[in-house]
Parts: sequence; structure tokens; C-alpha cells
Amino acid sequence: MSSFVFTVGTKVFAQVEDVSARFYFPGSLGISCPLINSRTTLNDGLSVNTAIEYRPTYINDVFFRIDYDALNNNYTGFARNIPTNIIKGKLSTDFLIIGAGYRQKFGRWGLYGILQPGLGIHSFERAVNTPGGIVLNNITNNSLALKGDIGIEFYIARHFAAVFDPSLYKIFSNSGFNTSHSQFGALNIGITTTIF
Repeated sequence: MSSFVFTVGTKVFAQVEDVSARFYFPGSLGISCPLINSRTTLNDGLSVNTAIEYRPTYINDVFFRIDYDALNNNYTGFARNIPTNIIKGKLSTDFLIIGAGYRQKFGRWGLYGILQPGLGIHSFERAVNTPGGIVLNNITNNSLALKGDIGIEFYIARHFAAVFDPSLYKIFSNSGFNTSHSQFGALNIGITTTIF
């Protein structure tokens, strides 16, 4: 268990932190920035990140994180070989990733880097003409993915920090929408904190 000491007058008090102080819950909101591709125009969109992070020690050490990140972008298709027949639509890309990183603190500031492999999931709609009319089917493509980021933290309190989190995502597949958009950047701002 980690602990810290504080003084009041001439008395010294030590507070012992339990295991719950090692679990952090980062969350952030920002902009998803797809790389340019000749087959489609994918607009900048919304990026939402949620995670659970385990720190064996408070700071200046390796940490472990599981993320669920959601990127949503509207697209306009120019070629017939994209995997949908909807010319203007929405592409949702979800990432379920796990990895390890390292964090270093400089006064009230923290700097970290992390690399996370996992699963990337593209979701989009395709129109099907039926005798009863047009039906929209939801299509998904699952692929191996990788996320890397370097984040900056500002500690407002010991277990509460504001975070600026630029990230790069890569999907490793040449099928479906991955042929058109397999790399995304994201710029997010959020917080990280423990439950207690």
C-alpha cells in the first residue's frame, strides 16, 4: 500500500491509501481526424474515450489500461468500390484495446505514453432494395487495431487531473471500409480520477 504524510501544527498524520486508489477512470471528449483518402471524403467527427487504468504505484512508473474508444465521422463516397451503396452516410469506428504505458510527473504536470493493441470495429449502413421497399442494413468489419498516444496531465489534486490526449489509431485490414480509412488521429480533452 502507498501512503503519504501531512502535518497539522506540530502533529504528523499518515494516511494509508487502499487498493482503490490505484484504479483510475480516464474519460475524454474531442475531435476525430481521419487521414485523407481518394475514395471517400471523411469529415472530422466526434471522439469519445473511456478507460480503466491500473497504476501499481502512484506515478513515475509503468501503468496498464483498457480502453473503449468511439469515433464517429460522416462520409461522402466518390467510388463504387467502397463497401456501401450509400453515397453520404455515417462511419462509426469503435476500438476495444488494452496495453501498457509509462508516466512521469514534473511538479503538478504529468507526461505519459501508451501503446495498446486490440480490436477495431467499423460500422456503417448499406441499402438493400426489397419488394417491400428499401431496407438499411447495419454492416460491421472487425480487424486488428493499434492505438498509440502521448498525453499531458495537470494534477488539480492528488488523484484528479485534467488531461490533453492526442492519439493515433491504425486498423490492420484491407477489407471493407478499412481499405478507405484505416488511420485516424484524435485530439481529446478530459479528466482522470479515482472513485474515492
